[in-house]
Amino acid sequence: MKRTLVLNNAYFPISILPVERAFAIYYKGNAEILVEYDEVFKTVKPPYYPKPSIIRTFSNFFLNYQNVKLTRTNIYKRDNYMCVYCGESGLSNRKKLTLDHVIPRAKGGKDLWNNLVTCCSRCNSEKSDLELHEWGKEDPKPRKPHFLMMLNKSIGAKNMPEEWKPYLFA
Repeated sequence: MKRTLVLNNAYFPISILPVERAFAIYYKGNAEILVEYDEVFKTVKPPYYPKPSIIRTFSNFFLNYQNVKLTRTNIYKRDNYMCVYCGESGLSNRKKLTLDHVIPRAKGGKDLWNNLVTCCSRCNSEKSDLELHEWGKEDPKPRKPHFLMMLNKSIGAKNMPEEWKPYLFA
Protein backbone atom coordinates (compact mmCIF):
# COMPACT_ATOMS: atom_id res chain seq x y z
CA MET A 1 0.00 0.00 0.00
CA LYS A 2 1.45 3.36 -1.05
CA ARG A 3 1.80 6.10 1.55
CA THR A 4 2.23 9.87 1.29
CA LEU A 5 4.39 12.13 3.42
CA VAL A 6 2.45 15.23 4.46
CA LEU A 7 4.32 18.48 5.10
CA ASN A 8 2.92 21.71 6.53
CA ASN A 9 3.41 24.98 4.67
CA ALA A 10 6.85 25.36 6.31
CA TYR A 11 7.91 22.00 4.81
CA PHE A 12 7.92 20.31 8.23
CA PRO A 13 6.69 16.67 8.25
CA ILE A 14 3.40 16.30 10.09
CA SER A 15 1.97 12.97 9.02
CA ILE A 16 2.02 9.94 6.78
CA LEU A 17 -1.27 9.06 5.11
CA PRO A 18 -2.59 6.50 2.65
CA VAL A 19 -2.06 7.86 -0.86
CA GLU A 20 -5.83 7.99 -1.49
CA ARG A 21 -6.42 10.25 1.54
CA ALA A 22 -3.53 12.51 0.56
CA PHE A 23 -4.92 12.80 -2.96
CA ALA A 24 -8.31 13.82 -1.56
CA ILE A 25 -6.64 16.64 0.40
CA TYR A 26 -4.89 17.79 -2.78
CA TYR A 27 -8.02 17.45 -4.94
CA LYS A 28 -10.03 19.62 -2.51
CA GLY A 29 -7.45 22.37 -2.98
CA ASN A 30 -5.92 22.14 0.50
CA ALA A 31 -2.45 21.02 -0.60
CA GLU A 32 -0.03 20.83 -3.49
CA ILE A 33 1.76 17.76 -4.76
CA LEU A 34 5.54 18.16 -4.46
CA VAL A 35 6.57 14.68 -5.63
CA GLU A 36 4.51 12.07 -7.48
CA TYR A 37 4.86 8.32 -7.74
CA ASP A 38 5.26 6.91 -11.27
CA GLU A 39 1.79 5.37 -10.96
CA VAL A 40 -1.53 7.12 -11.52
CA PHE A 41 -5.07 6.52 -10.34
CA LYS A 42 -6.86 4.62 -13.08
CA THR A 43 -10.25 6.08 -13.89
CA VAL A 44 -12.84 5.10 -16.45
CA LYS A 45 -11.49 7.72 -18.85
CA PRO A 46 -8.75 10.36 -18.78
CA PRO A 47 -7.60 12.47 -17.10
CA TYR A 48 -5.62 10.09 -14.92
CA TYR A 49 -4.54 11.58 -11.63
CA PRO A 50 -1.07 11.26 -10.08
CA LYS A 51 -0.45 9.34 -6.87
CA PRO A 52 1.28 11.79 -4.52
CA SER A 53 4.44 10.75 -2.70
CA ILE A 54 4.80 14.10 -0.88
CA ILE A 55 2.20 16.82 -0.44
CA ARG A 56 2.47 20.21 1.26
CA THR A 57 -0.58 21.69 2.95
CA PHE A 58 -1.34 25.38 2.48
CA SER A 59 -2.32 26.06 6.07
CA ASN A 60 0.15 26.10 8.92
CA PHE A 61 -2.01 24.29 11.43
CA PHE A 62 -0.58 23.47 14.83
CA LEU A 63 0.03 19.90 15.85
CA ASN A 64 1.49 18.93 19.16
CA TYR A 65 4.53 17.23 17.64
CA GLN A 66 5.69 15.96 21.00
CA ASN A 67 2.42 14.15 21.67
CA VAL A 68 3.28 10.53 20.92
CA LYS A 69 0.63 8.33 22.50
CA LEU A 70 1.75 6.03 25.27
CA THR A 71 0.75 2.63 23.89
CA ARG A 72 2.20 -0.85 24.07
CA THR A 73 3.00 -0.79 20.36
CA ASN A 74 4.77 2.57 20.59
CA ILE A 75 6.89 1.36 23.50
CA TYR A 76 7.81 -1.75 21.49
CA LYS A 77 8.71 0.46 18.50
CA ARG A 78 10.78 2.80 20.67
CA ASP A 79 12.74 -0.17 22.05
CA ASN A 80 13.07 -1.85 18.60
CA TYR A 81 10.97 -4.85 19.69
CA MET A 82 13.83 -6.01 21.92
CA CYS A 83 14.11 -6.75 25.61
CA VAL A 84 16.05 -3.83 27.14
CA TYR A 85 17.61 -6.14 29.73
CA CYS A 86 18.87 -9.16 27.74
CA GLY A 87 18.53 -8.00 24.12
CA GLU A 88 16.22 -10.82 23.01
CA SER A 89 14.28 -9.83 19.91
CA GLY A 90 10.54 -10.28 19.85
CA LEU A 91 10.09 -9.48 16.16
CA SER A 92 9.54 -13.12 15.24
CA ASN A 93 7.28 -13.84 18.21
CA ARG A 94 5.67 -10.82 19.86
CA LYS A 95 4.05 -13.08 22.45
CA LYS A 96 7.48 -13.24 24.08
CA LEU A 97 7.37 -9.48 24.71
CA THR A 98 5.84 -7.80 27.73
CA LEU A 99 5.98 -4.37 29.29
CA ASP A 100 7.98 -3.85 32.45
CA HIS A 101 7.74 -1.04 34.97
CA VAL A 102 11.31 0.05 35.76
CA ILE A 103 10.02 1.16 39.16
CA PRO A 104 7.46 -1.56 39.93
CA ARG A 105 3.82 -0.63 40.44
CA ALA A 106 4.02 -2.24 43.87
CA LYS A 107 6.61 0.39 44.78
CA GLY A 108 4.77 3.38 43.32
CA GLY A 109 5.80 3.12 39.66
CA LYS A 110 3.46 4.83 37.19
CA ASP A 111 2.50 4.16 33.58
CA LEU A 112 4.83 6.77 32.06
CA TRP A 113 7.24 6.82 29.13
CA ASN A 114 10.22 7.02 31.47
CA ASN A 115 9.02 4.04 33.54
CA LEU A 116 7.88 1.51 30.89
CA VAL A 117 10.20 -0.64 28.80
CA THR A 118 9.99 -3.62 26.47
CA CYS A 119 10.92 -6.81 28.27
CA CYS A 120 10.89 -10.51 27.42
CA SER A 121 8.69 -12.81 29.50
CA ARG A 122 11.70 -14.51 31.08
CA CYS A 123 13.31 -11.26 32.31
CA ASN A 124 9.96 -9.86 33.45
CA SER A 125 9.17 -12.89 35.61
CA GLU A 126 12.74 -12.96 36.94
CA LYS A 127 12.58 -9.25 37.85
CA SER A 128 9.11 -9.55 39.36
CA ASP A 129 8.54 -6.53 41.64
CA LEU A 130 12.23 -5.88 42.32
CA GLU A 131 13.85 -2.54 41.64
CA LEU A 132 16.77 -2.60 39.22
CA HIS A 133 19.46 -2.23 41.90
CA GLU A 134 17.88 -5.16 43.79
CA TRP A 135 17.81 -7.23 40.60
CA GLY A 136 21.37 -6.24 39.68
CA LYS A 137 20.69 -4.64 36.30
CA GLU A 138 21.42 -1.13 35.01
CA ASP A 139 18.67 1.43 34.45
CA PRO A 140 17.81 1.46 30.70
CA LYS A 141 16.84 5.17 31.06
CA PRO A 142 13.70 5.06 28.90
CA ARG A 143 12.52 8.37 27.41
CA LYS A 144 9.52 9.68 25.58
CA PRO A 145 10.29 9.35 21.86
CA HIS A 146 10.22 12.31 19.52
CA PHE A 147 7.43 12.45 16.97
CA LEU A 148 9.85 12.18 14.02
CA MET A 149 11.58 9.15 15.53
CA MET A 150 8.24 7.36 15.69
CA LEU A 151 7.44 8.37 12.10
CA ASN A 152 10.75 6.90 10.94
CA LYS A 153 10.17 3.68 12.89
CA SER A 154 6.66 3.35 11.46
CA ILE A 155 7.96 3.55 7.91
CA GLY A 156 11.15 1.55 8.26
CA ALA A 157 14.36 2.63 6.55
CA LYS A 158 14.04 -0.08 3.86
CA ASN A 159 10.53 0.98 2.86
CA MET A 160 11.09 4.73 2.90
CA PRO A 161 11.02 6.42 -0.50
CA GLU A 162 14.28 8.26 -1.25
CA GLU A 163 12.44 11.53 -1.85
CA TRP A 164 11.22 11.57 1.79
CA LYS A 165 14.68 11.44 3.36
CA PRO A 166 15.57 15.15 3.01
CA TYR A 167 12.42 16.04 4.98
CA LEU A 168 12.77 13.39 7.68
CA PHE A 169 16.53 13.46 8.21
CA ALA A 170 17.39 17.12 7.60
